[in-house]
Amino acid sequence: MRRLLISFAAILLMATFGKSLAQQAGKTAATRTPIVLNTKPVRVVADSAPVLSGIAIDMKRDEVFMTNDKESAEPSVMVYPTQFQSTDRVMEPKRRLAGPKTNLALPCGVAVSPEFQEMFAVSGDGQDINIFPLTAEGNSTPAREIHVPHASGGVSFDIKHDEIYITTEHANRISVYSRKANGDDDPLRIIQGPNAALADPHGIYVDADRNEILVTNHGNWRKTRTGEAFALHGDSKFAYMRGSFSHPGIVEPLGPSTGKFMPPSIMVFSRTANGDVPPLRTIQGPRTRLNVAVGITRDPDSGEIIVANSGDNSILFFDANANGDVPPLRVLAGSATELKGATGVAIDTKHNELWVTSWENHMAAVFPRKAQGNIAPLRVIHSAPKNSPLATMGRLGAVAFDPKRQEILAPN
Repeated sequence: MRRLLISFAAILLMATFGKSLAQQAGKTAATRTPIVLNTKPVRVVADSAPVLSGIAIDMKRDEVFMTNDKESAEPSVMVYPTQFQSTDRVMEPKRRLAGPKTNLALPCGVAVSPEFQEMFAVSGDGQDINIFPLTAEGNSTPAREIHVPHASGGVSFDIKHDEIYITTEHANRISVYSRKANGDDDPLRIIQGPNAALADPHGIYVDADRNEILVTNHGNWRKTRTGEAFALHGDSKFAYMRGSFSHPGIVEPLGPSTGKFMPPSIMVFSRTANGDVPPLRTIQGPRTRLNVAVGITRDPDSGEIIVANSGDNSILFFDANANGDVPPLRVLAGSATELKGATGVAIDTKHNELWVTSWENHMAAVFPRKAQGNIAPLRVIHSAPKNSPLATMGRLGAVAFDPKRQEILAPN
């Protein structure tokens, strides 16, 4: 009881003190002069080595495109040859697309079209699909931009129907655009709503031959309306829907929370699905081993669904028609694989190889197409020296100093 009384007294004291400060602040706010610091820091703690995240392969040119979505390493798209002599040293890309003109804001997903000589990059911290020539490099301006909702992370291109598919995490949405879309052009179709059951979707792959869309879900769900989206800044139509730094948006009454956590999943939708429609089938449950699944692709010959399972550093292979709580056909995992935070996966059918990006240890690994078990990669690409500290420092929201322990505390 004594503790409760002391705590209650402390709360009253803080409330009174806080109110007094607020009143003083109100009186002096008009006369305050903002403090502008133009001083170099004494030292900087940052990981300047690029990570390797999204991945796409151009088999005509034997080139692999990989995104670097780390802010401290300048967000970029890096292009490497698919065939190279294995080395443990840092491998420099053939070309690198980076700089303020590129409009790349933490690019998560990348897709390529050798047929149209175009590359599509979508940014998790931006609100555009940036479309570049395949050979673009340096601080190049996109050939065009399609304004899409904020926090769109996965992208896939359907050459057969000339369409671009993207996922939007916070809005639990799949959007389909014409490849020729530009600016504020509307999507051709949207999959979104309670029946769609999308829950923080990330990776996406469109299979034009089977007329299916494959998408990975982390499992963070809330009720959404079909068409719901938002933008943090700019003048796109999405900026007016929920409000942004640039526009106040529509003020909606605060209702009861609909949020809940669902098990991670792989959902399969009809390629032509539109609106609030349920998936054709869902792979979900403890036997699936899904754990922070990110990248997804499909073997065009066997139909196997292949997932980069970041949560346990593995690659999972599922039957083409898998449904429900089913185990993978096989698993690629173990210390010999060197995978740490697998995020992207792609198949090079020309050379019968499986590519995996390993975000945490700045690496891309190449395996045999039918790899399984605890096996070493055929060869690797390092974007940082081997055995460098893991790339675990992401976007920081605040920082504090503990004088007793002489430690810096940084939430990540």
